Amino acid sequence: MQLTSFSVENYRAFARRQDIDLRPLTLFFGWNSGGKSALVRFLPLLSESIRGITPPICLAGEVGRQATWAELVCKSTKRDLLRFALHWQQTPLKAEWKIRGELGGGWQAIQSLEIRAGTVSTTFISTEKEEEEWHGLIPSIATDSNTQQPFQTLKNGLNQIASQVQWISGVRARPSRIVLSSGTARPVLSSDGHDAVEHLIQAQLRSTENPLLEETRRFFQALGEHLSLDNPITGGWRVLLSPRQSLQVAVNLCDTGEGYAQVLPVLVALAAARLGGPRLLCLEQPELHLHTRAQTVLADLLVASATAASKPTILLETHSEILLMSVQLAIAEGKIAPGMVRVYWVESRPDGTSDATPIDFDSHGQPTATALMGAFDEAVQLGRKLMAIQLKEEPSCG
Repeated sequence: MQLTSFSVENYRAFARRQDIDLRPLTLFFGWNSGGKSALVRFLPLLSESIRGITPPICLAGEVGRQATWAELVCKSTKRDLLRFALHWQQTPLKAEWKIRGELGGGWQAIQSLEIRAGTVSTTFISTEKEEEEWHGLIPSIATDSNTQQPFQTLKNGLNQIASQVQWISGVRARPSRIVLSSGTARPVLSSDGHDAVEHLIQAQLRSTENPLLEETRRFFQALGEHLSLDNPITGGWRVLLSPRQSLQVAVNLCDTGEGYAQVLPVLVALAAARLGGPRLLCLEQPELHLHTRAQTVLADLLVASATAASKPTILLETHSEILLMSVQLAIAEGKIAPGMVRVYWVESRPDGTSDATPIDFDSHGQPTATALMGAFDEAVQLGRKLMAIQLKEEPSCG
């Protein structure tokens, strides 16, 4: 099963229903505080909720950050009902939940769940004994033979979300100078990526030519650098970067610029997705602190990951014009099919609500909608102002 879309309504700033089609490479652009992060974090929030069992939506974890129900639903509507749906195309399977919560934060409860699997449709509605009827996001029991198969298919789909969602947040930990290895690494990286080096250590212990390590190195190699692991003390490891032409000049990664340190968890997550690890990647600002040249290399890796045989799904929030243009160029060059890419332009309205407008591309990498027009006008306007001043002050000849 592969999740192909989700929708949300009355979630954060999104008062109206937003249908998010998950392409292999799905990018969210928009102004600050418009709701990009909320959309990228929705699947991690569900993953955390599924693993947490109860209540239906876990607001006390890394994603929820101790939010109240009033902070999860749209403030502009003053409605307490959260509505969302998940769609798996191959089955096909669609499930839609309606969940109510006390705006004061005291309780939340599922009002209904509608499941459609192929030609079979069934709806579960809460009663006065709702606490006995629900196990997290799913009913505790399916009472008749007609509902057994859709019910089990949904459980499989939710278990997939719980195990396959990899969230890398926009605030990431710097690697330590010496990383003490525990000898194990969780399949899913922590959201701040503090255990990314542990994954590399485990790869090195298996083989110095381990694919995870080699895939992670690709980014640095394209920039003329070589990433290596050093084991100077028992159980202690260092991540080193060297110029490819001068490997003896090794610098600890924690002494390099923030860009390399911040991108490492993203690189490890992308490598793992290509090699059988979690395949639903939710990435916030993957280009953080990177120079434009490094951003183009990262864009190439994103395209390579999205087209890999393992078929990962990558959702990323970004402000980078370089990333967008690099993806458009990859479409024009035939490195990725236009149908494998979608951009959502997330824009705030004067009433405090937001909408996500879908944008596709033709075979030349040109957007087929106008929503992106003006998205990066500031750079153009600054360039024009600078040129006007320079032309005005240019000394005349003779």
